[in-house]
Amino acid sequence: MMRRRSTPPPSPSVMLPISRGAYLLILFVAIILYWVLVHYLERLDLTVSLNMRWHTFLPGAPDLPPALINLAEFFDWRVLRHFIPVITGWVLAYLAAVSLVRVLYDLPDSGTARRFLGRLVGETAQGPAVQVSAGTLAKLRESSELLRVGGPGLILIPAGEVAVTEVNGRFYRVIPPGKQKIGRFEYIHALIDLRPQDRHLSGIRLVTRDGIEVFADATVTFRIDTGGVPATREAPFPYNLEAVRLAAYAEINRDGDLLFTWQDAPGNIARGVLAGVVARFRLDELLHPEGRREPNLALNQELQRQLRPPLEDAGIELIGTHIGPLTLPAEASQQYVDRWRADMDARARQTMAAGEADSLVALEVARAEAEVFMIQAIMEGLENARRAGGVGAMRDVVALRMVEALEKMARQSQQYQPLPDGLMPQLAALQRQLRAERSLPAQRKEGE
Repeated sequence: MMRRRSTPPPSPSVMLPISRGAYLLILFVAIILYWVLVHYLERLDLTVSLNMRWHTFLPGAPDLPPALINLAEFFDWRVLRHFIPVITGWVLAYLAAVSLVRVLYDLPDSGTARRFLGRLVGETAQGPAVQVSAGTLAKLRESSELLRVGGPGLILIPAGEVAVTEVNGRFYRVIPPGKQKIGRFEYIHALIDLRPQDRHLSGIRLVTRDGIEVFADATVTFRIDTGGVPATREAPFPYNLEAVRLAAYAEINRDGDLLFTWQDAPGNIARGVLAGVVARFRLDELLHPEGRREPNLALNQELQRQLRPPLEDAGIELIGTHIGPLTLPAEASQQYVDRWRADMDARARQTMAAGEADSLVALEVARAEAEVFMIQAIMEGLENARRAGGVGAMRDVVALRMVEALEKMARQSQQYQPLPDGLMPQLAALQRQLRAERSLPAQRKEGE
């Protein structure tokens, strides 16, 4: 688990060699020394002229003190004229510095360059705080020298975001939300949104194991890794410093256009992971999973399982994913219908063949049972005829038993295949006729 790091102290590389007060003191001393030097070079002596003016103004007054006369000599035009090249050089140097700063930092105008130069030599941040967010940073860089070049200055970071700064092109620190001061040449590299993010992926192209192309929409919900720190009222959006740093440097720019950010990484990774998961299943398994589960439940669980590790390596915490219904293009839909129809026809033929086989087995069993029954009926008829005596009675009994056996065989075969329309009535009529013929000899015997 990554731990938070404390904010580093101000880097010496962004501080001036001396303080502003010391710089002004040295400058003042240098001016005084130069003034004394030019006074000495002019060798002025205003004692006579100043005393004459003084006596004219106040007759009878004592002469002016030498110290006052010496001080008046410092403000004589012959001494002050030596400051003309100094002031001219100072102005030209300032204008050159403004021009250099404007060109060096690609500032829009000289006014912006003067403001930046004034802040740069100042001890404290000047001007109002610049309110900036992740969505407005790129646009505000065009008009704010503080965001274009760097501090010193004040910035206002909204709640739920943090700023990542650089000094000399290298990572410096992470600044929390609120009104914050940035040091000299401390540059706002990026602002990171700590709130949960949603990325909707439309029309992801997928190929199943049986080579059928399908499309799906997916949604990935994520946020910057919290490092296991729970949210509180004071810090509703905790964050891990290392995760923020990784997110800030995951950006890709080209010609001033932001092409890729850390927020695009979960979607791009999810596309590849989902394609690999779908490639392991046939289309039937995806559309009609076993166990009557939600069709995309297995896909969603597998996507989350494989998506978490690479996102954790990038400092991103996965909150959840959702996969929409799988859709097929028109030609693929017809292809799937044709394959489904062919599969159903094959299954139907297999079922019919199995049924026919079962019918043949049952028919053979019924036929064997009928044959056994017929044999038993004939044997029983022979036994009854032997007891009754007479060849004619024996013949009638055998014929009757055979007809009864044929009728039973016909009834058993009727459930497996249709019989001729007049077969059953004919068998019934034949049985009645044989019974009637068998009963006549008995009636005659009783009449005798």
